[in-house]
Amino acid sequence: MIALVLAVEMKSLLIGESAAAALDTAIRSAITDGPEVRSVIHMRTLHLGPDELLVVAKLDLGVSSVPEVARAIDAVEARVRATVPIARVIYLEPDLDRSRTPAS
Repeated sequence: MIALVLAVEMKSLLIGESAAAALDTAIRSAITDGPEVRSVIHMRTLHLGPDELLVVAKLDLGVSSVPEVARAIDAVEARVRATVPIARVIYLEPDLDRSRTPAS
């Protein structure tokens, strides 16, 4: 029975299990709780192990210079890690939310 439970758990980690809905919601809230982020364009999570979560997100930031982008990303990463400590690997990409930007 123990082997069966371990096999099921290991399979879910091997095939790339995303975070539970409650964690996903907590991460999104942490990302958008500060003034730096206008919107989350796209986000994915992936368990790298039982106590390690990868978070990848494309964000529309309300900043314009490279130093401001760096500070905004640092602030968002700190909020996510404080909210979800197992989110150990975080990649954030600044972009424009083209659904909000008028077409040229």
